[in-house]
Amino acid sequence: MKKTIITVFASLLLVVSCKKAPEVKKQIEEKPVEKTFAQKIEIAHEKDTFLTKEAVQFDAVIEFGGNEIFDATVTVSTTSDIAKITYKNGDEIYVNKENIFVSPSLKDNPGVRFHAYTWSYFFLYPYKLSDQGTKWNNDFKTKEATQNFDTAKLTFEANIGDAPDDWYIVYTNKKTHLLEHVAYIVTSGKTKAAAEADPHAIKYEDYKLIDGIPFASNWGYYEWTLDNGLSKKIGSAKITNIHFVEGFRKDFAIPENYIKK
Repeated sequence: MKKTIITVFASLLLVVSCKKAPEVKKQIEEKPVEKTFAQKIEIAHEKDTFLTKEAVQFDAVIEFGGNEIFDATVTVSTTSDIAKITYKNGDEIYVNKENIFVSPSLKDNPGVRFHAYTWSYFFLYPYKLSDQGTKWNNDFKTKEATQNFDTAKLTFEANIGDAPDDWYIVYTNKKTHLLEHVAYIVTSGKTKAAAEADPHAIKYEDYKLIDGIPFASNWGYYEWTLDNGLSKKIGSAKITNIHFVEGFRKDFAIPENYIKK
């Protein structure tokens, strides 16, 4: 009899435990997970929807110090592995991952690699924050007053991209998490110390919705310091005719006489 009572009691415990298990699991599943700084930006900029598109195209006119340095149509895959740049004068640059190919007219132009990657990178910036080799310092604070912004610092692992020593200090709107501006250094062609002596920032303005995805249609370039933030405006970019394109991969073909740089 005693053995029977114990067996029945054990069976009741098993039944109760089985009934309660789903409730405990549900509580664990429903516990909110705090989004990272980068994830908040990606959500605000509709990264998941963006990546359902094959490629995006835009026109960019960029000037520094009153001099136009870039006027072209850029077509780039949303995963950024291939791109085509067509200048208004007909010159072309093709990008295939780490390789670039240029029309014969650009074979002696020393700036083609910079132009090949820089402007599309700034355009795609909200979607590049979780790329392989990115390292975030989410506790980074600038010395300036940033009551209107959240900030974090992005650096890279060694041997990532053309300029792994570059860094970016990212400012986002506290409420919307859209990019406000990004301070950065450019180490291409110079030492890191020299680059850090002359940091700049890009300010993203005048957002427009394209298929429900926000894109900044005006960029401002500024001098910047850790103590004071943005200061003198030194350049600007006008981004127009933004639209998504299909068939870019199928049509992507580098002409045989183009030169690898």
